[in-house]
Amino acid sequence: MLTEKFLRLQSIFFRLLGLELLDELDDESHRYPRQSICCILSVATFLPLTIAFGLQNIQNVEQLTDSLCSVLVDLLALCKIAFFLWLYKDFRFLIQQFHQILQRENQWSVGARNISRENHRDQFISVLYSYCFVTAGLSACLMSPLSMLISYHRTGQLQPDLPFPSLYPWDNNHILNYSISYLWNVCAALGVALPTVCVDTLFCSLSHNLCALFRIAREKMMHFEGRSPRETHENLVHIFKLYEECLQLGNFLNEYFRPLIFAQFVAASLHLCVLCYQLSAHLLEPAMLFYFAFTAAIIGQVSIYCFCGSSVNTESQLFGQAIYECNWLHILRENWQLVSSLKIAMMRSRRGCPIDGYFFEANRETLVMIVRSAISYVTLLRSLA
Repeated sequence: MLTEKFLRLQSIFFRLLGLELLDELDDESHRYPRQSICCILSVATFLPLTIAFGLQNIQNVEQLTDSLCSVLVDLLALCKIAFFLWLYKDFRFLIQQFHQILQRENQWSVGARNISRENHRDQFISVLYSYCFVTAGLSACLMSPLSMLISYHRTGQLQPDLPFPSLYPWDNNHILNYSISYLWNVCAALGVALPTVCVDTLFCSLSHNLCALFRIAREKMMHFEGRSPRETHENLVHIFKLYEECLQLGNFLNEYFRPLIFAQFVAASLHLCVLCYQLSAHLLEPAMLFYFAFTAAIIGQVSIYCFCGSSVNTESQLFGQAIYECNWLHILRENWQLVSSLKIAMMRSRRGCPIDGYFFEANRETLVMIVRSAISYVTLLRSLA
């Protein structure tokens, strides 16, 4: 039986959206469940209010960057949930392929050990990332009432303050209007956080399990010798087939997530730039805690795609090293025709299994480039301010 940690946390999050990852669904209406539609509407209806706020304060760099930060988060969340719903059947088919191969390889001790280790690591990273993102959202929602209480304690007047920059067609000085506006902000924050965590942790889980499969193929390659030439040949056929399946899974994973990775990297470059400026502008203020948590969440988003993509590519390339280190000398004496197959496999492994976002390859170098670019643009924003 496959380890229970496979997509365990991700399944819980997707059920909150009304979506199932592993269970069979007979009703086609589950493709567009009510929960997902509510998340989309809460963000889509809040987005014009944020844009209006930015246009009204276009001369104020601080408020303009604050609204730009909120717009980027909203657009990215809408992009992720809409794209996942559009390719819902394809994602489910990919997950089922992963599940079938993992169940098959989990029957052997080598496979069970690698699969269990990677799933434990995936769940730890997913939980940490989820806590970080949820903390950023909670800090944003709680910061406004806290600021109102501090302002009331200092001045004796209660000034309305909302979690996110937005412009409303009513006066928020009235308690009923403010309650509606605040509830709207909270719903929008939930509509952003839940789909974002779902899609990002799904990529984290699939990439970790793909690394486990590549590692299984590598370890089997290191000990492919059988008790007879026929058994040796069968072992090699199984190993090459497993490696081919891993490459196919990697290609599907890259194909489905490529547009999201592209959108993530472009948005993160602008997002980190704005957040770094906001951090520098709110030093030693209560708002600094929110911007710090938000910055950590955005860096965590980019890090998941960069580190997981880099790990998949590295594990796929190490298969060629396993071929070189295995005991292939006796094959040269017994069956020289198999040597050509080993050479072809080594040549293919050099290409690896890259995960990219069209113009950006998901690796550690891209992460460093995004962070450096964001920090360099802070100086420009400070000069404009």
